[in-house]
Amino acid sequence: MSSQKPTAILIIHGAFFLPSSWQPLINALTQSQQYTVRCPHLPSCGDERSPKATRDDDIAAVRTAAQELINEGHKILVLAHSYGGIVACEAITEDLYAQSHTNHKGNGIVSLLLLSAWLIQPGHTFEDVITKYGLPGEVDVGSNGDGTIFARNAPASFYNDIDDPVVAGELAKENVTHNWVAGPGKINGAPWMDLPTMYVFCKRDLAILLPLQRCMVQDALDAGGKGRGRFVTEEIDSGHCPFLSMPWEVVRVVNKAKCEFD
Repeated sequence: MSSQKPTAILIIHGAFFLPSSWQPLINALTQSQQYTVRCPHLPSCGDERSPKATRDDDIAAVRTAAQELINEGHKILVLAHSYGGIVACEAITEDLYAQSHTNHKGNGIVSLLLLSAWLIQPGHTFEDVITKYGLPGEVDVGSNGDGTIFARNAPASFYNDIDDPVVAGELAKENVTHNWVAGPGKINGAPWMDLPTMYVFCKRDLAILLPLQRCMVQDALDAGGKGRGRFVTEEIDSGHCPFLSMPWEVVRVVNKAKCEFD
């Protein structure tokens, strides 16, 4: 039997979710494809009230998980969803790349998959994108008055592609608050300029509308998204959370990204 480690998938989840929301996809990836999968908890999601965690804490959680996978001998595909795209841009730096001079055995991050994720240009902010293109979607964001925000209409905005309203409502009960201060702020990094990257459009997404997804990708391409790697796109006919509504479609695009960039 080969001693080579399987490809690892490092999931960076979104703002109103916990790693437990990704369990259907994690099960599908580990059982059928024998990937090693990690989905670290971003501390700003489901934080204390009043919240203490910031984006820096989210970045640290991702970098710790990535380094653990590197130490275990893995090549890593990073899968970032929604707010996870913001965290990925700051957390995924050159020292974690497989081709980095610090990773002599070739272990490390080799590619990036952005699943309906925020893709913001270096030097710009979330607010800059909203100013340029308008409201991002149909999420009715509520404030708890203590620095945390939540989705008032999660069944409709996150799970609109799930036909059974009871199932959508049950899923919505698992959504958590997010520390708002983790979202705003200037983006400095752009790993999609260096690494082979696939952006997956979620065509029925009501949280980050498809036109906005396309505009962010076009901005990335205009800014040099083909860089030293490749930048390709794929589509899923889903809402914001295909990892729950159609996990096997996400497995398909993960496999496609792996094949595309091998």
